[in-house]
Order: sequence, then structure tokens, then C-alpha cells
Amino acid sequence: MAFVEDAAGSTWRSWAKRAAVWSAPALFSALETYSFSRDMPQAPAPWRVLAAQMPAWYVWLPLTPWLTRLALRERLNPPRVRPVVVHLLACLGMGALFAGVYATTTAGFMPPMPGRESVTWAARWLRAWWGWLPMMGMAYATVLAVASANQSARRARDSERQAAALAVQLAESRLLALQSQLHPHFLFNTLNAIVVLVRERETQEAARMLVLLSDLLRQLLQKGATQEVPLRDEVAVLSRYLELQRLRFADRLRVEWAVDPDVLEASVPHLVLQPLAENALRHGIGMRSAAGVLRIGARRLGDALELTVGDDGPGLPREFDLEACQGIGLSNTRARLSQLYGDAGHLRIRGPEGVGTVATVLLPWRCSPDSAGVAHG
Repeated sequence: MAFVEDAAGSTWRSWAKRAAVWSAPALFSALETYSFSRDMPQAPAPWRVLAAQMPAWYVWLPLTPWLTRLALRERLNPPRVRPVVVHLLACLGMGALFAGVYATTTAGFMPPMPGRESVTWAARWLRAWWGWLPMMGMAYATVLAVASANQSARRARDSERQAAALAVQLAESRLLALQSQLHPHFLFNTLNAIVVLVRERETQEAARMLVLLSDLLRQLLQKGATQEVPLRDEVAVLSRYLELQRLRFADRLRVEWAVDPDVLEASVPHLVLQPLAENALRHGIGMRSAAGVLRIGARRLGDALELTVGDDGPGLPREFDLEACQGIGLSNTRARLSQLYGDAGHLRIRGPEGVGTVATVLLPWRCSPDSAGVAHG
């Protein structure tokens, strides 16, 4: 029932709702009285019956918010003496107020019953108070029940909102922790490669790697804690990373792009491709003595986006188990996909032994709200 509100009737809407609710028993009472009064020698007009019966019920209008607050302050569960006494007195007081209005309106609009022409107002009031007391008790109990139910529902909604907010905060914290693992992991590997070049006196290549690393780090820092970016930006970051790796691998690395231009504005997890490419370089092309090919692909499949990173290395050993793999690259990617997309995000590694390996990421398709503008070279 919508007439129990914490606003204490401060708005016209709340007043209208309570008036509509309390009009129901008032009209029922008037209809019942009119049906019985039709057998009287001087049957009253319908408007007189309405004027005699309905005002008494409207004493509940201004008092319902007060009773609601009283119900929340003096709770009956668990049962205690004080709340029981308070509500009993409040119920008797409501009955007395109702009876006072009822005695006044019936005396003014209804003809007296035969033989009761000289009955005083006090006698009318006492008779109405006693006669209507069971009905007042039922009405009072209804107000208490609705107030308690609304309060319980409000507490449940608040708990759900708090739980949802905590879940979002926890998910964001986990994502941030996962993403923060990638930056030092990638940085240390690149710096190790630069150290190797310096030791081998390949100073020009080392200087070029430092410039590319600086450019790449600037791009990463600009994104900060951003969890999702347009695929266009992700491809740009990966391009810089692969430039670094081409200096490291010299002529042994060739990169083939198969990125559909129509999917460049799709939303993807930040740094979702880099750890997969790093994994392919380390366990695929890095295991070859001859030149190798790294293939990067992206296309739309209905309501999903498919990203692929493949190599033509020696392939996976037959006993390879993706779920058991605890390396930072694959396990981190798998955890981030789970946090961001639940069951809708997948990472699959396939490739029979000896014919290369392909890592495939499936994401829900959606356009990035902050898609921006630079294609990879």
C-alpha cells in the first residue's frame, strides 16, 4: 500500500495516495449505512450518508505518516512491553478521535434513531468509540504491517545496492591489479632486450629501442587505469611493441596484419593483445632458428568480436593445458576477460604440435564510446 511514506505527507502526491486509500473503507462504510437506513421511516438522502460517514475516516490522512514513524520507532518484533503499550494507547487514541468525528457528523446529517432523539453527544461518542474499536484495531494493524513491510523492503534494496557497489569496487580493484601486472612485466622484458643489445655493442638498435619504449610508455601512461579502449588504440600500442621486437629479432620476425577496418572502433580490454603477442614470440618464433611470421587478426562474428594472435612456431606440446598455465600473460588475460565479461569472454589456445599456435579471444561486440582516430601503420 502506497500511503505509508517517510515524507510524512509533505507532497500532494502522497496526500492524494493516502486519500485514495482511505476513501475505500469510507465509501464501503457509507454504502453499508445507506443500505440499512433505507428501511428507516425517514431514509436519509445519499449525500447525507456520505457526509455522515466519510469525514471520520479521513482523520487517518494526517496521522498515517506519524503512525508510520511510530511503527518504525516502536517495533513489535521482538515483542516488548513498551512497544505493545505504546501502540495499544495509540490505537485507542485513534479510535477516540475517529469516534469524536463520527459522533459529530452523524448527529449533524443523519436523522436520530427512534427513541434516541435525546441522546447526548458524549453518549454518541462513547457508543461509536466502542462499536468501531474492532475496525479501528484492524486499520491500525494494517498501517503497522505496511510500514514494517516497506521498511524491510527498503532495507533489502539498500543491502542489494551496497552489495552491488561493493562487487563493482572489488571487480575494479581486481582489474586494476591485473592490469598493473602487465606494465612492469612488459617493461622488464623490453629492458632486458635492450641490455642484451648494449652488451653486444648494437648501440644504434639499443637507442632505437629506447626511443620506441619511451613512446610506448607515454601511450600506456595516457590511458592510466582505463580498462577498455578502442581496438584502433590497442592496435597502435601493439604496433609500437612489435617495432621493438623487430629490432630484437632482426630479420627473423615478419608481422602480418588481418584487422578488418570495420572493427577498429570496437571496445576491447586495454593491453589484451600485447601479452598474447609476447607469448607467441617467446614460445613460438623465439623457438625457431629460421624467420617466423606473427599474424594479428580481428573480425566481427555476429554479436562477438574475434581477436587472433598466431605464429608459425613449433606449436603446442600435446600435454599443454591452458587452464593449468600460470604464466602472467595467459593467466592475466583469462582473469581480465572473466572480470570484464563473465562467461561472454573467452581465451582459446589451439594448434597441433609442429604447425604453429593461434590464441583466440572472443568478446561481446560493442562500439567504444571514446573511439579515436589513428590507424596503425
